[in-house]
Amino acid sequence: MTATTAHDPHQFLRTDAGRALLTRLRSTTDGRTGDQLSAAIRAVTTAGSMLPPAEVDAALTAITLLLAEYQPDLLDGAPDEDAVRDWLRHVDTELTPGRRLAAEAALMRIEIDLDNQWYDAHVADGTVAGALADLRRLRDALADAAH
Repeated sequence: MTATTAHDPHQFLRTDAGRALLTRLRSTTDGRTGDQLSAAIRAVTTAGSMLPPAEVDAALTAITLLLAEYQPDLLDGAPDEDAVRDWLRHVDTELTPGRRLAAEAALMRIEIDLDNQWYDAHVADGTVAGALADLRRLRDALADAAH
């Protein structure tokens, strides 16, 4: 994984867990997309002592989807990008105050190298700097969406 630039696809929609979450969300017909996004984010903020990479990747994908309305370029390079953009126009991805707080807490927790297998995996791969840059990009987008 590398740091996202204006020309690179956003990594969080391209992870296995991110693609799995997106597939699950797009196939759900119960109209509870927002609830499922919130649940993916809460999984990181209420996690036990360890943060598994799949949970973190799913939470980062959920945050990305919530922020796409404010920064559409976050979806650039997403698998099936045009269909994802169209689908997002028809489902609940409102960045509510509760979702914003949960996303902020999740991003802070993910950035901490404490019982964080996601972080450890990036250190082992030599990709931690790029992963943290992408994480901070989401944090900045979240702050911008508040204004």
